[in-house]
Amino acid sequence: MSEQTQIPDLPEEFHYGKIVCLQGSWGSGLATLIVLNRDGVMVSIPCDNAPTVRALDGAFGDFIAPGHTFNNEAIAGKEIIYSYDETGIILGGITPIENLDELMERYEEWKEAQG
Repeated sequence: MSEQTQIPDLPEEFHYGKIVCLQGSWGSGLATLIVLNRDGVMVSIPCDNAPTVRALDGAFGDFIAPGHTFNNEAIAGKEIIYSYDETGIILGGITPIENLDELMERYEEWKEAQG
């Protein structure tokens, strides 16, 4: 975590991480997002390759490269909030830390709607 970023306590559904890289192959459809969590521990998160690549490209740009490849340099060191289910698959995409306030606002609205 960068010294400038102050990460508030997050609901248990959300996790903070600094991206190390994405490992995976287009052919298998599987990938692993490697992040450093807020305690500095490296975490490997299994995920679907294509949706994760699209989410990272949408969040940070310049991630998708020619020939069904991706550019880890475009995401290395980026701070994110992410979520996953009991199998470890990332759910609902990846949110850049810069959009944390918006994410929390939408989360609170969702929580209120759930009653």
